[in-house]
Amino acid sequence: MRREPARLGERVFDLLVVGGGIYGAWIAYDAALRGLSVAIVERDDWGSGTSSASSKLIHGGLRYLEHGHLGLVAKALRERARLLRLAPHRVWPLRFILPVYSDSRAGRGALMAGLTLYDWLAGGHPGLPAHRHLAVDDLAESAPWLTAVGLRGAFLYGDAGTDDARFTLEIVAGALAHGVVAVNHAPASTLLRSADGTVNGAQVRDAITGTDYEVRARCTVVAAGPWASRLAGCDPGPLRFSKGVHLVLPPLPGPRDRAVLLTAGSDRRVFFLIPWYGATLVGTTDQEFHGDPDDVRVEDADIDYLLGETTRRCPGLGWTRADIRSSFAGVRTLQAGTAAQVGAATREWTLVEPSPGMLVPIGGKFTSARMEAGRTVDRVASLLGRSVPRCPTTLRRFPWSPSVPWCDWFPATVREGCHLGLDAETSATCARRYGTTISDVFARLARDASMATRCHPVAPFCRGELSHAVEAEMAISRSDVLRRRLPLEILLPPHALAQIEFPRVVPEIGG
Repeated sequence: MRREPARLGERVFDLLVVGGGIYGAWIAYDAALRGLSVAIVERDDWGSGTSSASSKLIHGGLRYLEHGHLGLVAKALRERARLLRLAPHRVWPLRFILPVYSDSRAGRGALMAGLTLYDWLAGGHPGLPAHRHLAVDDLAESAPWLTAVGLRGAFLYGDAGTDDARFTLEIVAGALAHGVVAVNHAPASTLLRSADGTVNGAQVRDAITGTDYEVRARCTVVAAGPWASRLAGCDPGPLRFSKGVHLVLPPLPGPRDRAVLLTAGSDRRVFFLIPWYGATLVGTTDQEFHGDPDDVRVEDADIDYLLGETTRRCPGLGWTRADIRSSFAGVRTLQAGTAAQVGAATREWTLVEPSPGMLVPIGGKFTSARMEAGRTVDRVASLLGRSVPRCPTTLRRFPWSPSVPWCDWFPATVREGCHLGLDAETSATCARRYGTTISDVFARLARDASMATRCHPVAPFCRGELSHAVEAEMAISRSDVLRRRLPLEILLPPHALAQIEFPRVVPEIGG
């Protein structure tokens, strides 16, 4: 992945995408595959905003069924099945325990009906078996840390997990491989407009060198999430913003693919316990947010809420504030709608055109971003008067997806990693994180065996990945490396993070 900011000013592009989250990445990749000339710029790093602050799930959204959002759930479940098939290295099956308590927001009968509908909308997938009921005795054996007070049984159902930052990075890499000029740490300060108000690009600054570029484009998509209104200089429509918070805690006892969906006793909101790289993500909150998205942070009240509700439902885990390894927060952009609570607001996606030559996507879910990017490119082609092929990503394997069956490629790759000195967990993690680009990491290990040692004992990442991030994955700052290329800032407390030894100094932007 090469960062070439000088190319931004070399031509007039068919499409400029402002924003390097999952929507911007998919739009740039899809447009390039259809033959359009494309540039994409991101003010910070790929996936550094909302797209790396998700619950790390590829899912239909079981809780949206109670609000009647069947179309949204069906669309996301179709995408879940597609992503499991096209990107087995990037999306993996999870099994969720859904305990039923006397004070749960829905009773056993309603949950059974909802899960039956969830399975039916999904259409079935070999990697995700249908839901089944668990008796109280079964739950006591598989999850003894759950409280037995008011317990009425549980259900087991399937969804999928991912690494959202790696997912986004891979799509950007695919865009680069198909001719897109992709530049991170390149904020767009203003949009360029002709005398009649038509948007024809943006003024962009390379934050590394301070060089300014006029990036000219026939169409501009501002895929900047909660920052879009600020850049667009207009109101793209009635919006509302939701703050989501996650805590990072020790791993759950038991199988590594086992997650939990819980209902908070205090307000009956849903939250998850999700296994992720040897830790547990606890979240998310869903709170109305009215501030500057640059200022979103985890507050003491967020920690008290999530930790308190987890302790209420899972006293056997014994978690306290001292067990919290880290936390993170993000802001989602939603259509305003009429729902009284932000948790009930629709996650449906829409595309608006607040000025000629400019499109702004609003709402949506990480899971369904590929499909909605395709619709965006359809609209771009229409505005350009171009005849282009139909959305090419529907059947296309991910850029780093193995061409041979996953059931053959994965164990063979894990064995090769172990032969080069990786422990089994780190080797398996590497295979999933890098897909076919794992050969570049393995080459580093072959040259220097010390690169196979872990960066930190509790995190399944090796020292060779640090060098790879800087030299091959467009990582510029320490945060690029330690939060998104390797999510060590998420998984480790500050004192442990300070022990990470870089192969060379990676400067902070502007430092």
